[in-house]
Amino acid sequence: MIKKIIFYLVFSVISLAQQIELKSIEKTIIANGQNYTTTLSQSYDEKNKKLEVLYIEKGDYPFGTKEIIQFDTEGKKELSKEKFKYNISTGNWNKDYKSVTTYEKNKKIEETYMAEENRWTGYMKYESENTDNSETFIIYNFKNKKWNPSSKTYTLLNENKKNNIIETYNWDINKQKWGLESKSVYTYNQEGKLEETVDYKKENNWIANQKLKYYTDDKGNQVCSNLFFQNGKWIEQDKTISEIDKVNNKKVAITQQLNKETKQLENTRRFIQTYKKDMLEQEIEYFWDKDKKEWYKKYEQNLSYDENKNLIRKQAIYDDDSGVQFTYKFDKNGNNIEILLEHLNSQTKLWGAHEKIEYLYDLSIMKDKVLDRANINDENEISVNLILEKKYYIYDGKEWILKEKSRYLYDKK
Repeated sequence: MIKKIIFYLVFSVISLAQQIELKSIEKTIIANGQNYTTTLSQSYDEKNKKLEVLYIEKGDYPFGTKEIIQFDTEGKKELSKEKFKYNISTGNWNKDYKSVTTYEKNKKIEETYMAEENRWTGYMKYESENTDNSETFIIYNFKNKKWNPSSKTYTLLNENKKNNIIETYNWDINKQKWGLESKSVYTYNQEGKLEETVDYKKENNWIANQKLKYYTDDKGNQVCSNLFFQNGKWIEQDKTISEIDKVNNKKVAITQQLNKETKQLENTRRFIQTYKKDMLEQEIEYFWDKDKKEWYKKYEQNLSYDENKNLIRKQAIYDDDSGVQFTYKFDKNGNNIEILLEHLNSQTKLWGAHEKIEYLYDLSIMKDKVLDRANINDENEISVNLILEKKYYIYDGKEWILKEKSRYLYDKK
């Protein structure tokens, strides 16, 4: 029994120490009877804290890009990034883009460069500074061999770290100082919910020109009102009223816009969401027909879920009788193993297969145990386990034709 416990503890320590890194994604594209391959890979130099990301296209017109990213001594903060493009004629890597980042207390400064005749030339600089109650963001451009201030955004935060005042500035070249161009003021109620936003513009003096008001009406509906200041008074241009029907588990939002002739708000859009056990089940969008004085349906979307709350079908039908439908299949672990795309035939009213994606996973490895330093996997598949393969098909009316195949390769350390 003791030996079993010791073996289990040793095995657990080894398993925890083992690190799995996504090294590359190899994609094969099948077109016109030929195969074209692309490889996106990453390699990390632990000693020098340097990450290299390489993209290679093989085929009639070879192409490649390379990124070299330098991190700080702890391997966390990015210090620099250099991008290169492969020159087919010379076989060399030509400079393309570079960024250099420095950190000073609460300040982050990023300088960017573009390549001209394979030499780095200043392009843009971004400077951000965060304190307990403010955020400042400044943009510079590079001209006459130096960094020149261009624009600035200053945000004052309240005690709850929410926006209180936002001011935007432009650099006045003649006066050599910042000139305030616009500002927005935010007001909250006692519960900390946004109550009003007022935008100001600069003419001879600062004047309020637009206002958003958020409130609850007498019926308990949430209202968002958009007003503009014209001819010395506030005029409501549009308004959205959101009603929550708890009995039927529905949210109904009606938008009204100002009719400039009648000076009255008129219905323009109605959006209904229906829920079942807190899961969105249906969305319907209507628009108002002024001539017929009635609502007409623009589109309807229906959603279905399995017992694990995984979305298994999403169906959208439009007012021209067209439609798309996605069907999702999951394995017992909760991995999305197939996505089927179908189109609705407006004449026969039947769904026809169009595209399909299949996924293959390693069920022995959890997805959250994988290290992807450069985020080269942008698939965003719904999964629990580590992805191994992806296949993309198109239906030609008779059979499924494989068009793309991707393999995910890992390094276990």
